[in-house]
Amino acid sequence: MTKKTILKNALIPSIGLALLTISSASAMSFGHMNFNSTATPDEIAVQQTTMFQNHATMLGLSVDEVKTAWASGKDLKTLAKEKGISLDTVKQKMDATRLTNQKTMLSTLVTKGVITQVQADQRLATLSTKTAKGGTGEGKRGGRGFGMMGW
Repeated sequence: MTKKTILKNALIPSIGLALLTISSASAMSFGHMNFNSTATPDEIAVQQTTMFQNHATMLGLSVDEVKTAWASGKDLKTLAKEKGISLDTVKQKMDATRLTNQKTMLSTLVTKGVITQVQADQRLATLSTKTAKGGTGEGKRGGRGFGMMGW
């Protein structure tokens, strides 16, 4: 196994945990619920509640406004447009949240001895460069990586 494969395999679970606490990632999207099939009802409730709260904070709206939009099938982009919120502003907030998530996840991996601080710094620099270029690298499906958020 290559070092790259080992690092990817080590990062996948940690990324999910980091994103779960701050963003709506972890296999969820604004318009669709795609939960891990092994998630308990309590975990599903926490994930969805966290998603609603994070979207509300990001858009400067109430949680009820976000829930109502979600229930009517609106995606995050549509909701932002309807509320007169600049998509560039939303993208900047998403990028900042993503960077925070990455820092948290990498810090955890260093603390747990999974990777070294040098590796974490290198990975953060790589991810920051990719984000600045408007993409996430391999597997990118277009746009700026907002597919998980209904973009």
